Amino acid sequence: MGWFIAQSLAFIIVAALIGLAIGIWIGWLVWGRRAKGKHVAEKAEAARTAAVAEPVAEAEAKPAPALAVASTGTAAEAGVETPEAEPAAGSGTVLPVADGAAGSDGESGTDGAVIGEAEVEAAGSDVVAEAEAVAREAAEAEAEPDDLQRIEGIGPKIASALIAAGYPTYASIAASNEEELRQAVAGQGIKFTPAAASWADQAQYLVDNDTKGLDEYQDYLIGGQERRAKFSEKVDYADVDEIADADAKAAAIAQDEAEAAAVAAAEPEPEPEPEPEPEPEPQDLQRIEGIGPKIEAALKTAGYTTYAKVAGASEAELREALTTAGIKFAPAATSWADQAQYLVDGDEDGLREYQDYLVGGQERRAKFSEKVDYADVDEIADADAKAAAIAQDEAEAAAVAAAEPEPEPEPEPQDLQRIEGIGPKIEAALKTAGYTTYAKVATASEAELREALTTAGIKFAPAAANWADQAQYLVDGDEDGLQEFQDYLVGGQDRAAKFRKDVDYADVDEIADADAKAEAIAQDEAEVAAAAEAAAAGDDTESAGSGAKA
Repeated sequence: MGWFIAQSLAFIIVAALIGLAIGIWIGWLVWGRRAKGKHVAEKAEAARTAAVAEPVAEAEAKPAPALAVASTGTAAEAGVETPEAEPAAGSGTVLPVADGAAGSDGESGTDGAVIGEAEVEAAGSDVVAEAEAVAREAAEAEAEPDDLQRIEGIGPKIASALIAAGYPTYASIAASNEEELRQAVAGQGIKFTPAAASWADQAQYLVDNDTKGLDEYQDYLIGGQERRAKFSEKVDYADVDEIADADAKAAAIAQDEAEAAAVAAAEPEPEPEPEPEPEPEPQDLQRIEGIGPKIEAALKTAGYTTYAKVAGASEAELREALTTAGIKFAPAATSWADQAQYLVDGDEDGLREYQDYLVGGQERRAKFSEKVDYADVDEIADADAKAAAIAQDEAEAAAVAAAEPEPEPEPEPQDLQRIEGIGPKIEAALKTAGYTTYAKVATASEAELREALTTAGIKFAPAAANWADQAQYLVDGDEDGLQEFQDYLVGGQDRAAKFRKDVDYADVDEIADADAKAEAIAQDEAEVAAAAEAAAAGDDTESAGSGAKA
């Protein structure tokens, strides 16, 4: 009996131990998978919320790409909150219930949306794709900072401070002023920045990719700070930061300052800004026919206070001034600028005659002619008499127009490139300025022709001094004379000796060899000298003959 009891107790103990081990193993499986699933699900939900509701430009990591699968456990029946066990394969899947969903009696809530495993996997893929897109955009948005230490006076600490303050590139520094940059580094705890005054200028050279200019400017700087004399691009500065000896450094600085002073002395003094002319006194605009007190007040409010300002305005501008003041009816506005011009010129008789021509401030059908003595029909009360006076003025104007000769038609533009020294660009500039024919060029001065070129942006025209002379040959139809004169010219410019018609010049522009060209010029100059001597001898002989006769 004792043996049986001992064997039974041993069997019970062994079975209990085996059951305990199996229970622990099953619990480890259930709790481990549930905890892992809940952790992954929370990370996936956080990633989905960040990607959809509040995308962040500074995302640095990808969220977990998986969703957990769990179901309600049976342990909740005992009133204890337990993780949900994994369901059998192929069964429905219940998403985890939010905290607090369990009732007070301990039963676990079951209000989860039941979906299939394929749908869960698809939802996880969408969350991962959205999260990856957010991370990619954040990475692209972060610009690679420039090497700010290329700027003299910026070391590692200041570079880090500037980047932290939002100045990571040369462009951002170049666009800032000294005060902004000092505040930026001061906000990072750096207060001593003596070279900050030059950072923006140095950064601009880097933005422009002007390495040579940056090197020259940094040679000018001393420890990143500007010297007493202003920087000049025409001075070749010594990089005194590389000179250890104090006396040698001082000598180099003095030499640079002397060179800068010489450059400054050689530059012309800037012309002083002209003082603004005082605003002229307002004038009586009611002397202009068609302008009364209201219209005058509206025009003066708009800035048209003088006859000159009215004369310089267009009809549209004057009407706009009236419209701004609420005046829409002004039929005489077409003539105000013309009337004002007579007043500017002080031509009282011309103004009176023009106002006689006007009818209620408006122009008549026939164009105004200064040769017609118009009747002031505004002074005629009777309608028939007014009509008769207008008809008589029109008949007189027609007779004057018939007696005037027809204006000569504008001559056709001519080929100005026949003039040596004038190419396509210069020809276009001259014709734009109105010099379309040989006659117009021949009558213009060198200064007038150069002014036409300057207006077109052409500054270099060494041959302009003789264009009028060449054009005169063309006006006269003297082709031989033009050919001889152009042979005398060298590159379109006069030679050292004055042109003589009795010398047969060689066209040295056609000679390629430099020595041969110089020899031809020397031969022409000798011929010019001989011709001059012969002419002088002839004058002496003629004078002697005249004296003998006397």
